Amino acid sequence: MTSSGLNLSNLISSAKTPSNHNGTVPSTKNKASGSKSSIFTAHNKNVKKRAAADEQSSGEQRHKTSANIGRASDTDLHRSKRKMLEKTRLYNAMKRGEYLDQNGEHDRGGLVDFDKKWADSQEDHDELVESSSDNDSSDDNDNENPDQEEKQVQWLDEFSRLITGTPAQHRKYLRRQRIQLAAQAAMEDASARPALPSTLIYGDTIQTAAFNPDTVISDRMSELAAKRDKEATPPPETHYDGEAEIRTKGTGFYGFSKDEELRKQEQKGLEEERAETERKRKERAEKVEARRREVEERRQAVLAKKAEREGREVDSFLEGLGEEMLAGADTSKGGNDGGVG
Repeated sequence: MTSSGLNLSNLISSAKTPSNHNGTVPSTKNKASGSKSSIFTAHNKNVKKRAAADEQSSGEQRHKTSANIGRASDTDLHRSKRKMLEKTRLYNAMKRGEYLDQNGEHDRGGLVDFDKKWADSQEDHDELVESSSDNDSSDDNDNENPDQEEKQVQWLDEFSRLITGTPAQHRKYLRRQRIQLAAQAAMEDASARPALPSTLIYGDTIQTAAFNPDTVISDRMSELAAKRDKEATPPPETHYDGEAEIRTKGTGFYGFSKDEELRKQEQKGLEEERAETERKRKERAEKVEARRREVEERRQAVLAKKAEREGREVDSFLEGLGEEMLAGADTSKGGNDGGVG
């Protein structure tokens, strides 16, 4: 009894507990620890997919079209074009030195110094011209006359001294002067202190004009005397300026030329056109009047013929009616005579 109860309890416990094919019971502790991920076992998302794509990619070029990568919308293209145009306008303004920052001052913190860039380009151009001119002059001198000296020119330097030298030296001097003036102007613009006015008075000065208030009156009187003594000349011919106002939309507007001869020719042409228009208008009116008279005459003729035809019809009708009445009277008279007899 006791052994059978033990066997039954063992069978029930073995049925409830899962086992492997080998008959061993798996450990629940190992299963729980294996299912939980840690920072050492976790991987980046889609890392295997990217690794597979890297393995498939090779050194071969793969060109893609708009069907693969898509196409930008018209709004994005328009916005990009507008931004590029704005950048181009700003760049051109910076090259001309007309660019102002938000504070209304010249932007001195730019990465490109366009003044220095222009000066360097001018210097390179001048040096190239000088070298080419020197080479040409040396070749000409060697070919034509080795003993002939180069042409000499004279100019005044900054100390008003007369300097004699070659044209290349003169160009070099002018280039140096331009660079110095450009640097001086840049320093003046960059300085925070404004330049002093040229009309500023230094020291004790007596303003004589302040003690002569009649100067303005005398100047005015002299001006009036000059106008009085001036020979009388006819005023210039002034005409209406058709270009001063927008009158081209008006009916019959003609903008005459400011040249007097051409203006006369235009007016003469307009008069001829007016005479031709009036002549054609008169001829057309005469033709219309002749046509109206002809139509009136034909109408009168038709009415006369109609009246004549109607008159003949009335006369014939009256004649027939009279004959019928006479015939009826004769018949009635003959009947009366027969009855009496």
